[in-house]
Amino acid sequence: MWSGKWALVSPFAMLHSVWSLIPAFRGYDQQDAQEFLCELLHKVQQELESEGTTRRILIPFSQRKLTKQVLKVVNTIFHGQLLSQVTCISCSYKSNTIEPFWDLSLEFPERYHCIEKGFVPLNQTECLLTEMLAKFTETEALEGRVYACDQCNSKRRKSNPKPLILSEARKQLMIYRLPQVLRLHLKRFRWSGRNHREKIGVHVVFDQVLTMEPYCCRDMLSSLDKETFAYDLSAVVMHHGKGFGSGHYTAYCYNTEGGFWVHCNDSKLNVCSVEEVCKTQAYILFYTQRTVQGNARISETQLQAQVQPSNNNEGRPRAFP
Repeated sequence: MWSGKWALVSPFAMLHSVWSLIPAFRGYDQQDAQEFLCELLHKVQQELESEGTTRRILIPFSQRKLTKQVLKVVNTIFHGQLLSQVTCISCSYKSNTIEPFWDLSLEFPERYHCIEKGFVPLNQTECLLTEMLAKFTETEALEGRVYACDQCNSKRRKSNPKPLILSEARKQLMIYRLPQVLRLHLKRFRWSGRNHREKIGVHVVFDQVLTMEPYCCRDMLSSLDKETFAYDLSAVVMHHGKGFGSGHYTAYCYNTEGGFWVHCNDSKLNVCSVEEVCKTQAYILFYTQRTVQGNARISETQLQAQVQPSNNNEGRPRAFP
């Protein structure tokens, strides 16, 4: 769309493909943008992974090779890893687990979840994005003695396979591997009463440049260059309205070719300033790794060049449903 070859791109074919592949999103009812993005990436990954297995006989070798490369690109762009570290309070033993992530869902601090007498109304306060990231990576205490520590139970397991000692513990999430495109989901919708979700309308202050170094594990900090942790704002999804089941979504996208911001509102596209973007009530933020912008992007031309089309029908592109 940014190439300048087309005045507009109609999403009609994509919309019907979504309806076919993700039945929950059929029709024209209000849907959550975050849930759609998660489902879409999952289906793209699932479709690409199935190319080399269930449809292996039907797809020529050249197409399968390209499919694997596209899958690798998708995973490299959006896929990151978290380090989940649990520390036993009794013996200080640390247990580490690596978990994949496609996005980070950030909660608002507790003060924005309470509307009590004397509190400043939510729509008149501000919250920092960096504060929400700090909350995501802060150490939290597990309630009660619920952790079966390997260190504490190592001697007892020789005679009894079941852990007998439950300890108090602390847990912390840290970023272990950063993705090229970082997607931050601000959890604006909360449950209020029975089966009712209301919106947290506080403005979140976010910068054009985001440094992720404070939220990464120490092993990562020592092995990477400082520039790797720098991210530039590339897109913002905004929800207009007060409730979860209603409203409207628009997006602000940065055009890297022209060096300007565009507000996308259905069929209307308007050039806007970065100041306007930063004033929006963001719901989803996209940040692009600065090192990727400099020298690590894989273009469509480079990707296609890795697959040599054959002289017969094997090189013919296949239509997706």
